[in-house]
Amino acid sequence: MQEQPLLTQAELDFIQHLNKKSAASKRKPTAVPVPVPVPDLLVEAGAQLKALLAYCAANEQLTIEAHVANQRLTFTAHLVEDAQQVQHLELGTPQIFDEGPASRAWRLPLDPPVELRQRNGKPSNLRVHELSLNGLLVELRSKRGAPEHFELILPLAGQKPIAIEGSLVRKTSGGLLAYQLDPLDKRGSARLQQFIFQQHRALHPQASQG
Repeated sequence: MQEQPLLTQAELDFIQHLNKKSAASKRKPTAVPVPVPVPDLLVEAGAQLKALLAYCAANEQLTIEAHVANQRLTFTAHLVEDAQQVQHLELGTPQIFDEGPASRAWRLPLDPPVELRQRNGKPSNLRVHELSLNGLLVELRSKRGAPEHFELILPLAGQKPIAIEGSLVRKTSGGLLAYQLDPLDKRGSARLQQFIFQQHRALHPQASQG
């Protein structure tokens, strides 16, 4: 009996095209089922592939990348087991990067800019124009010097605000201030990543609709 290939053509198509429902509907009956919208993608796999994915997932090495225009979406993949003990591949919220001479975290433009708040709710005179997972571009609306470090609250549309800390990196040619975000806790990082991804989908619907 001929050995089953590790990845079928349908599975390769799925990884390359992610959520192209129209293409998935034209595949053979053995093709991967039409995926639901990200980030809750599920894919069934053969025995050999499940063993490989289980090993990679157990070692936290499993990621799937999608390249859309000049951007790269990196998904962390996990194997989950349903009530019937059937394993599925589940993709988490992706990290988004701009590709070019140097890869960097995608910056979400905020229009209108969002003003950071103090812990007591008062405005801080710092308005965020662009936001990424590891930094932000800020406008200083005060005659005072730019703070070298801040601990403030970032309001998020439709979500609870997030407490963030930032350290000044440089002043841009456009007069904005570039701050590096200090690492968030696991929950805060996940919420910020989800917010940025939701906004990315709104700005770039072709990335998720295909």
